[in-house]
Amino acid sequence: MQRKEQAIALHRQQFNCSQAVFTAYRQAEVLSEQDALKLSTVLGAGVAATGCEMCGAVSGALLAISMRHGRGDLESIEAKTTTYALARRFMTEFASRIGSCTCEEILGMNIGTPENMEKAKAMKLLQTRCPDAIGTACDLLEEVL
Repeated sequence: MQRKEQAIALHRQQFNCSQAVFTAYRQAEVLSEQDALKLSTVLGAGVAATGCEMCGAVSGALLAISMRHGRGDLESIEAKTTTYALARRFMTEFASRIGSCTCEEILGMNIGTPENMEKAKAMKLLQTRCPDAIGTACDLLEEVL
């Protein structure tokens, strides 16, 4: 299964956008699927289900970029600069394609309250806009990674 398909399948299984993208694009030889799912849980629904912060698909993608290119030791100082540049490139292009990098702006509402989450579900935003964001994040990761 391709990573984009895996991310969308994970989202259909009720994992959040961050979990879906990061888990599909993690370095599997370094981090297990279960650990990736756990690590990225808090970044879903606009970060900790606040509904107003960064889109989970973006957060998951940024984790994947950092996992691949991030600074992991004292000697690789340039890795931080490279990682930041790739992340900014990703975010700029994502916003260009989707309209924003924030959950609230992408969905057109803040899903941080139970009432609004129910409205979003009734409007099928989590079944339409979120997969669009996940797919776009995956497409961009294929370019950036």
